[in-house]
Amino acid sequence: MTQTIGSPRNYEDLKRSNTLNKVRKKPPQLSKLKTSPKPNLLITTEAVDQDSIQALSKYARVFSSAGLDEASLARLLPSVDGLLVFFWPSFLSPENLSRMSHLRFIQSILAGVNHIPFAQLTKKVRVCSNAGAYSDEVAEYAWSLLLSAAKRVVDFHNAVKSEQWTLRRMLGGKEVTILGDKTLGILGYGGIGSAVARIGKGFSMKIYAFSRKPVREKGVRSFQGDKGLLTVLAESDAVIASLPLTKFTDKIIGADKLATMKKDAILVNIARGELVDETALYEHLKSNPDFRYATDVWWYREGKESLKTTHPFFEVPNFIGTPHVSGPSGLATGKPVKFAVENVIRFLRGLKPRNIVNPAEYLATDRQEY
Repeated sequence: MTQTIGSPRNYEDLKRSNTLNKVRKKPPQLSKLKTSPKPNLLITTEAVDQDSIQALSKYARVFSSAGLDEASLARLLPSVDGLLVFFWPSFLSPENLSRMSHLRFIQSILAGVNHIPFAQLTKKVRVCSNAGAYSDEVAEYAWSLLLSAAKRVVDFHNAVKSEQWTLRRMLGGKEVTILGDKTLGILGYGGIGSAVARIGKGFSMKIYAFSRKPVREKGVRSFQGDKGLLTVLAESDAVIASLPLTKFTDKIIGADKLATMKKDAILVNIARGELVDETALYEHLKSNPDFRYATDVWWYREGKESLKTTHPFFEVPNFIGTPHVSGPSGLATGKPVKFAVENVIRFLRGLKPRNIVNPAEYLATDRQEY
């Protein structure tokens, strides 16, 4: 169970009460924060299940930001050693972060960490992504987008809806795309990228990977650097983007890169909207009607991912969009939380956590909690 600042009870007391909500709150006893041999962990999301909280409680004093008033939160923050976050909470403002002198570790439940304000953190703070936690689910969804675009599922659905009937794999003079023996380009070969490749091999596709480091995997040709990216884009019949959003990948696919791709290529984005230049993409879709773009991620407006795009993409027939639903359902009991919690426990036990990111690679951000 999580502890709140207003409750002096320890975990065993809370366990016997069966629910945190039944505990009668008493005045804060913050002196215990300074004398406890365990580090203090603050969880800023309600997505973490009770079994995970119990596991964390063996190694840390676990607090939840839910229900804490401003005064209680202000008392706690200077003693917090670690944060477990989903989206970045609004109460962790620059002012409050500056007061967190004990902060040493931040674990994201999201796979990406581009929502974390690295510029406001001291050098001693380690930030870990949750890479690998969403791999299978997101890879499956990426393929659902790719197949929907390749087989023109939305077009045929709309045709049937308007009572157009055809027994041919053609609509409006355009054939569906056969993927077997074609080339699949994968941008970013982490957990999601490798899971995408496994499915692609089942379609007998040639796999080209654009990756930071060479990939030593049977059936995969890997390419690095800008020249490598151009090769993957130019030679692939379909491309799935699964890169993190960093200083180096922001708008990595602009007008020049789109121009190198095949006229009838399919580009799928299940990473971050900003990997693709919005205006360049819209112009490319309009001038290349056989090119298709399918996405589950969107560009940010005023700090939040938004369907309010600068250009009317849904008026373009070669565009497919879904509202960022590629992650797994049942988040609290699924892999993402368990992956994140296991990594927090590694840190609390004095082991090197996995997926430590380099703050210097990330952009300044104003992304907010949903």
